[in-house]
Amino acid sequence: MILHLQGVEVGSTTVVAQVTEGGYKIFRPDGPGPYPAVVFISGCSGFTPGFAPKHYKLVAEKFRAKGFVVVFADYLDRRGKNSCIEITTVDAAEDLVAAAAWLKSQPSIDPARITAIGWSFGGGAVLIAVNKYKIEQLAFSRAIVYYPSCGGLWQWKPKVPVLMLLASEDRIAPNIMCQDAAKESAIPDAVKMVIYPGTQHCFDMSELPPETYYEFGRIGYHPQAAAAAWEEVERFLQSAR
Repeated sequence: MILHLQGVEVGSTTVVAQVTEGGYKIFRPDGPGPYPAVVFISGCSGFTPGFAPKHYKLVAEKFRAKGFVVVFADYLDRRGKNSCIEITTVDAAEDLVAAAAWLKSQPSIDPARITAIGWSFGGGAVLIAVNKYKIEQLAFSRAIVYYPSCGGLWQWKPKVPVLMLLASEDRIAPNIMCQDAAKESAIPDAVKMVIYPGTQHCFDMSELPPETYYEFGRIGYHPQAAAAAWEEVERFLQSAR
């Protein structure tokens, strides 16, 4: 077992918040557990994108503060890549499922309360996973996706409940594809979709200005939509208890 610790200073006390274990970056809450857990899978630029390098860590800390273990399923790092250009969502889905299975095997984790959360390309990988794998292979019991890439989801049949948080003005991952996939789902009641008016791709990333551009198109932070989406996430997770 490889274990590296990273502390956060709180007054005169150092609280261990982040570790690397089993090849995964993990954020652990205080106390003995068993904990609910979330598996993060990032967008195409990885867990430290140049336009919002702290985003995933900030969200992980929010979950950790609420008593969740957070694991980063880093499909880029495992392949020595800087972006998803040469990686498929099927590849990333495989890494997500492996990370969830590893989590489920840990004695400090509540195996019935593991959730997959993906953003953009990673969100697409989550949607591929819940369609491709059998329920016993998934290891997670529900899924949340922010502005996912929904291409290639024909005859989509999710095995677990899915929450989709979509941007109305998204041209990088157009939400119409997600709407079509949900309509064609064999279990439409298993999918909850929320579309936030006036929002762009990456609307929850607080390091961004309201509007900017990067290599794939227009992105921007929308604080009201970000807060509303977080409330949806909390309700969705509480309904699993």
